[in-house]
Amino acid sequence: MERGVGPERAAEDHYVMREQRPAAEERDRIDRVARFVARDGDLSEAVLLRLLRITKNRQRWGFLAPDHPHHAYYLRRKVSEQCRILRRPSN
Repeated sequence: MERGVGPERAAEDHYVMREQRPAAEERDRIDRVARFVARDGDLSEAVLLRLLRITKNRQRWGFLAPDHPHHAYYLRRKVSEQCRILRRPSN
């Protein structure tokens, strides 16, 4: 089997194809949360997920759930922000 071809690669391709670009207002909210979580860590994401479960406010926090159409966008922005933070030169 060729390198990069197989179930793992197919799953990655499927994941990328499912990403939906949110509307501008929701995109701004997702970007802010992604920056917050990237800066403050996984505990902050856990708190927000708990807030989602308690309030059931999927309109505001739904993108944190893996089954939400904008979850892939959120993950991509979070990882991108984490990389940006790591590349930042320390003073």
